[in-house]
Amino acid sequence: MLEFFASAYFLGILLMVGGVIFFFYIFFLSWYEGYPRKFWTACLTYESDKEQQSLVRFIWLFAWILTTVGSLVTALNLRSIPHTFWWIFAQTLYGIVLVWMFAKCCVAAVILVQYIGLGIIRIKDWIFHDKALFSRKIKAKPLQR
Repeated sequence: MLEFFASAYFLGILLMVGGVIFFFYIFFLSWYEGYPRKFWTACLTYESDKEQQSLVRFIWLFAWILTTVGSLVTALNLRSIPHTFWWIFAQTLYGIVLVWMFAKCCVAAVILVQYIGLGIIRIKDWIFHDKALFSRKIKAKPLQR
């Protein structure tokens, strides 16, 4: 049992977990701090804050490096696949996509729970406080001369 924790396969998994954590930072920052909000792509340009932009770009690069190296180490030490170039390449690509999708799905779950909570609050205000369920858009009137 303890041999697993000392193996290179476990090191690859730890590197991939580090990639997931750094991707969390980038994806949450893209959703909550970036304007306009971006879910599928990461916001790497912050015109108002150059220090945050350099930090985000460094973390973005570090996340990809951790994910790629971790996935490659995991694929090289996986005993269930043949050790040929294409099998290792396919397993490495699978690991990279798996890390990216896991981070995206967790961010999507947080956003979904947030919107469900906001919807429940809006329904509660509609029922108990007689507020409008849907906000009405006021049409802009043309300027009169």
